[in-house]
Amino acid sequence: MKNLGLKLFILIFFLLSGINIFAKDINSISNSNWETLHLYHGENQRGGPFAFDDTYVEFEFGGRYEWLDLYGYVDFIDALNSSSSDKHGQNNFFVDIEPRISIDYLLDKDLSYGALQELYFAFDIYYADPTPGDDKGLKIIWMGLGSDIEIPWLGKSGVNFYTRFVEENYGASNEHSFDGYVAHINWFKPIYNFTDSRFLSFQGYIDYEFGSDLDNTAFEKDYRTSDSFQSYIGFWVHDKKWALGYGLKAYKNMTQWKDGEILNNRQTDTTGVAHYFNAAYKF
Repeated sequence: MKNLGLKLFILIFFLLSGINIFAKDINSISNSNWETLHLYHGENQRGGPFAFDDTYVEFEFGGRYEWLDLYGYVDFIDALNSSSSDKHGQNNFFVDIEPRISIDYLLDKDLSYGALQELYFAFDIYYADPTPGDDKGLKIIWMGLGSDIEIPWLGKSGVNFYTRFVEENYGASNEHSFDGYVAHINWFKPIYNFTDSRFLSFQGYIDYEFGSDLDNTAFEKDYRTSDSFQSYIGFWVHDKKWALGYGLKAYKNMTQWKDGEILNNRQTDTTGVAHYFNAAYKF
């Protein structure tokens, strides 16, 4: 798996480097940036072997600067320091940073074709601190090929395909290796305008992780899976300086844990739906 993922990435690079078509007008790229602070409450969230409820703060950011397309967020878990949170006294934060490097820009070529608007080298970096008493947390990088594609009705959507390199995974056997692949899509679709500055959006994403070899111990054979699925479907009201949202999140074998197994005298719960409510301030 390790050699296959690396060879695939190198092959994509050299194939794209040889493409010779119309010149890219880099002046057509508009630089921008944005930051938003959210307060989320999630019920029946999945991540790990058991479902949980929590209220957390999220700092979300993104933008475009020439060749760099950037999105990311930092979650501060159990933000209210509440004993009623299922995450109380556990790990403190979760980080997701998703840089994409424009291949069109680097080659000074327009690689668009039909619905395909732009190609990228795409990365997704995950980090979570260890839970108290443990010495390992989560350090994972996805790397591969990304794109902006015009999808009917949804409009411009991010569609990426990655291979995964796992540095840390709470002590699991797939650490320090290339392990599995990810298919990803995200979208943001305004669907109704209340005023010139206020509108309703349909937004979300789908992640499907597959092809993992997380079955190297007897424990993993009993409790872990080779794939994982999650999808967020949200409806948000946006204004210039604030937003209110509701999202339904569907899971199957979240974070590669089997559903319905008995672990530590509890039944694992990794498949189902969660409900997210949020209020946001836009800087």
